[in-house]
Amino acid sequence: MTIAVATTLLAGASVLSSQAPAFADDTPPTPPNIYESDDQVMADLTKWSPLQDSESVMGLPTGLDDKQVNLSDVQGGKVNYSPDQAVKDAQAAAKAFADDPNTKEPARESAKRLFQPISGLKESPNYAAPVFTGKAGYTDEWTHENLDQLCNRPNHDASRVGQKPPCAFVGKLTDKYPVRGSAGDGLAGGGKLTYKISSSVADEKSETEGWSVGGKITPKVSDGKNELPGEVSFTYSYSSTSTKKLQSTLETDVEMTVPDGKKKGWLEPRGNGGYYTGYIVYRQNNDSEQRMVAVPASVYVQAHDTTSPITWFKRVI
Repeated sequence: MTIAVATTLLAGASVLSSQAPAFADDTPPTPPNIYESDDQVMADLTKWSPLQDSESVMGLPTGLDDKQVNLSDVQGGKVNYSPDQAVKDAQAAAKAFADDPNTKEPARESAKRLFQPISGLKESPNYAAPVFTGKAGYTDEWTHENLDQLCNRPNHDASRVGQKPPCAFVGKLTDKYPVRGSAGDGLAGGGKLTYKISSSVADEKSETEGWSVGGKITPKVSDGKNELPGEVSFTYSYSSTSTKKLQSTLETDVEMTVPDGKKKGWLEPRGNGGYYTGYIVYRQNNDSEQRMVAVPASVYVQAHDTTSPITWFKRVI
């Protein structure tokens, strides 16, 4: 796991500035083909928006899922990721981020605080929280602060102006390209469906550039008269090595004809990213000792090489 994460981290620069198109010219955010299976959808998304097997996010991830995550599930099961290994990976990620010449201050110094011990304090063994029950529900054993307070605490130290507390997320890919609702109830074969679609990106900000950067994606779809129900807005994070920012998409008309003999046709939005299950890792201290803490968590991370938040697929069964 350490090798995989380190390789991922060193593969790109954390500048988040490139505005290259999400797809090649012949592959628009709404592919023209009609897809009959999930396997076809996943094969094309893997080609257009490849995901890393492991990811890291600096700071408290914007895309943090509030669902309960148990330590036993992350240590075992399909994830099989130990908290001690996660601490090593988070520190390696923070070091790669700090060493990257494209990382700006004070993000560089914020990252160093994760892998450089506090001088003069005893180093105690790592601690792993047994369960995560939401960002506000988790509390640190030593300070009784929640994750927002721990990782987004304002810094009043004159020697650390603008720096953020030492927090990062590391995890393994557990859910690729999640479905973000669907456009209506579908239509039986032999008819035509017409939609208006768009995706807006908002709330993308960070007081410390490159630190806990992410935002909110809102997919919208209507039949031209009324907005159709779909999944509500969702939040996302950029990985520590992301090089491209997401762009809102303008409203676009989409038509699809459901072939005769098919039971149902619909438009399916897929997020161009994935859920990673692992740990939020942070350094904690009291007056005499310090330790690294790992909190089990799940985070939605945007794919590195696309600026499009959603891909809309014409689906039939």
